[in-house]
Amino acid sequence: MASERRPVVTLVPLLGPLHVRMPQYNAVSVLRSVQSFEPEALALVPLTPGALGDPAWQDCAETVLPHTVVPWARRTGLMLAEVGAPIQDTAAEDDFHRYLAGFEGGKHLLASIAASEAPVRDIVGRALDLDGVLDELLPAIRVFQQRRAEAFGEGPGTGWQQARAAHAADAVVALGAGRVVVLAGVDDVPSLNDALEAHVTLLRAPTPVADEAVRRRSLLDYAMRADAAEPGAVIERLADIDAPEARYLEANLLVQAGDPEAALAVLEAASTQDFVEPYYLPGFLLSRLGQLYDLAGRRDAALRAYRGVRALSYAPPEALAAAEAGLAQPFTLSAAPLAGAGGR
Repeated sequence: MASERRPVVTLVPLLGPLHVRMPQYNAVSVLRSVQSFEPEALALVPLTPGALGDPAWQDCAETVLPHTVVPWARRTGLMLAEVGAPIQDTAAEDDFHRYLAGFEGGKHLLASIAASEAPVRDIVGRALDLDGVLDELLPAIRVFQQRRAEAFGEGPGTGWQQARAAHAADAVVALGAGRVVVLAGVDDVPSLNDALEAHVTLLRAPTPVADEAVRRRSLLDYAMRADAAEPGAVIERLADIDAPEARYLEANLLVQAGDPEAALAVLEAASTQDFVEPYYLPGFLLSRLGQLYDLAGRRDAALRAYRGVRALSYAPPEALAAAEAGLAQPFTLSAAPLAGAGGR
């Protein structure tokens, strides 16, 4: 009797919001790695079963998923599976740490564990590419997690990491797909690797090609961080990108440079285009537009923009909060930061 074919799997690590600080491992780089593997299915560890049915899933910590990976998979008809295990008590890990901190010995133990995490913090402070994540960051995370497991055991102190990994691994195998990309937060990758290796053939994630789309994403991410020393130079470079997201970021920088009138003209033009993607853009663009209308004394137009945020099927919480504040009273520069100053 022929043996059953083992699935071929690669683990692609996700870095949450840190991707905007990784020019060589940004949201498009992750997508390129996924595409290069030519998968039959994507397994999404950060999401629990059924999550994709609710637009609110886009507020997940792993911003690459709503930004590039899931939209691409949906356009191509690729199988998407949420394989994450629901955490029954999300406060348990913090409660555990607070309990230990109440004892002198516990304080010393927590300090020791925190010190063992220092190499991880040093590595994530650098601009990494995928090879750096795989060859430097993941080994450092594994050493830290082994030290933590030795100290706390499997349970609330580790966020039940091994149990969650076993659950996700079983779900990946149950998909029945021949080639699967498993996307997971980088902290979960070592335990997932261990849980999967006995059941699948694990391959290294493909190195993404640094094409024009990757380079463009790097520029957009740099503009999104709103910390450019020379915003004028970034504005000039954004002008070469014909996309509503570039216009939104250009408007942000124009405000930063003290020219809200020019920012309003840019954003009004962008609002006439199709600005449905990336996922964060509709909410932030409309809330920003409302704020700029308020600064220009155009209250009726501002109210329409704020109400537009409310009408969206999904808007980031920050954008929705800015719109609600704008509906309550006209925005002024002295009242609060502009909506979405740091983007997503």
